[in-house]
Amino acid sequence: MTPTEPGTPRRPGRPRDATRDEAILTAALELLQQRGYRDLTIESVAEKAGVGRPTIYRRWPSKPALVVAALARSTRLAVPPVDTGSLRRDLIALQRHRLELMSTPASRRVTAGLIGDLAADPELAESYVREYLAPRRAVVWEVLKRGVDRGELDPDIDLAFAYDLLAGPLFMRAIVWGQPLPKDIAEKTADVILAAFAPKASRAISADA
Repeated sequence: MTPTEPGTPRRPGRPRDATRDEAILTAALELLQQRGYRDLTIESVAEKAGVGRPTIYRRWPSKPALVVAALARSTRLAVPPVDTGSLRRDLIALQRHRLELMSTPASRRVTAGLIGDLAADPELAESYVREYLAPRRAVVWEVLKRGVDRGELDPDIDLAFAYDLLAGPLFMRAIVWGQPLPKDIAEKTADVILAAFAPKASRAISADA
């Protein structure tokens, strides 16, 4: 049997070129910001990255997988670790980072474009939640949990609901209404969390005052 005949064990190939990975993900993110998810194609990413389509498909099996990988890999979109010793200061820092991202036209265009596609594309929605949203939400949940440990929040806090209260106002104002985000929205949303999920004893005192 010659090496080219079917059934011949494949010899290990060359190690995967990390520089190509970076070029592909960078190209995908740039095109995503310029064109949105719907108009992004594997062909356009390959051309911009200077690689062939097979090179991309050997790494990511589909456009949704590539898009999510590009978003998840972006350090600019990552939630910064923060621990100031104060829940309010931590939340304000996190919200100011989100405010900065959502105030840019490119970020708004990407987010708005993805929303409809998430509903129509189960593969994209699943990978987007797992690889992009979940790790970022986990950072915020850790901040909230530290607030519980320090006695700043009630132990029975609904972490998922609290996260939605932080993200929702920014999303509605910036994406749905297309309006500029107020500069003090970080402080306002942080204060909502502190008021809504304060320890029960604190809320009882406030109600009696």
